[in-house]
Amino acid sequence: MHSLEKRFIYSKPINVYFESTVACDLTCKHCRANAIPRRSPIEINTEEAKKLLRDIKELGSHLIVSGGDPLKREDLFEILLYARQERIPVSVTPTTSPLATYETIKVIKELGINTLGISLDGATKESQDGFRGVEGTFKNSINVLNYARDLDIPVQVNTTCTAETIKEIRGIYNLLTRKFSPPVKRWSIFLLVPTGRGKDLRMPTSEELLSLFDFLYRESKKAPFRITTTQALFYRVYFMMREMKNNKTREEILSRGRSMGWGVRDGNGVLFVSHKGEIYPSGFLPISLGNIRDKNLAEVYGKHKILKALRKPEIFKGRCGTCSFNLICGGSRARAYALTGDFLESDPLCPFDKKIFNNYLLFQDILKNNSTDNEKKDIKGNKNPQG
Repeated sequence: MHSLEKRFIYSKPINVYFESTVACDLTCKHCRANAIPRRSPIEINTEEAKKLLRDIKELGSHLIVSGGDPLKREDLFEILLYARQERIPVSVTPTTSPLATYETIKVIKELGINTLGISLDGATKESQDGFRGVEGTFKNSINVLNYARDLDIPVQVNTTCTAETIKEIRGIYNLLTRKFSPPVKRWSIFLLVPTGRGKDLRMPTSEELLSLFDFLYRESKKAPFRITTTQALFYRVYFMMREMKNNKTREEILSRGRSMGWGVRDGNGVLFVSHKGEIYPSGFLPISLGNIRDKNLAEVYGKHKILKALRKPEIFKGRCGTCSFNLICGGSRARAYALTGDFLESDPLCPFDKKIFNNYLLFQDILKNNSTDNEKKDIKGNKNPQG
């Protein structure tokens, strides 16, 4: 019997990610999308994209336009204009290639985007260009950060954490704090899911992850921007254990926990639409739930059996199914699927052994009066649920 008997279920997706294209001029080692230089002939067209936007408007969700590189779509500005006309909040994550000029970023701002997403996986030219596969990528990334600062556009920097890039984390943090705050408002560490080109990359060890968590926890107390993680759900457990050790109150821990987004986010607060129109629980969990060409997002989100399963951590297998913290964490369903072929299996990258649960009784006492008693409640206040 779990102490946390209330599941956090979002009644609608807070964020819908739209993989607008798989075209991209970079050859990143970790690319989930297996991007190619030119657009695919089977990508959804302008009118189909507008149909997707109408579905998103019906849900009241935030749209994140990703890729590939969205700037490779000739109709990107038309799509963004339509989103503005429909009053849909939008963020865009362009590739930092030569296409991302000052003039282009300025037009994107004028079209009403809320946030610009920029990927930075290395703290130097050598590391960033090497990981992204094209010389000049680091310089372009710095240029786009400068453009965003000049144009007053909030930025989320995304950093992929692998065995190769984990050594870059501190350097990236120092670079962002010294030179780019503002425009950086959020720094998100994406823990590797071995899918797409990322299948060939090594994941960090448990020791490296715990060292990283210690660094993120300490710096989050003084960073000039918010620090979050994606597909590293066990960081929440680490964070709350540290908060308890530092004598934080129950209210403080609960408040921080809700802002981090408890439970599995794939298909719960998040949906992903591929360049072909396929609907997935998330970009890293490519299990098709249907296609937007003939399905309605709201219907898929509310009724699909796979999404219902993702929202039931008690049916997860192995350690994740029996873990006392699976309503807070739940493990990466995407990583479980990538490594085992079963999205209900345990996350093989969990860094914790049984020692971490020595404080479980204290944790249970802190959280047992959790007041969220409606599984269908629309959890508010977390605009960017993180995994």
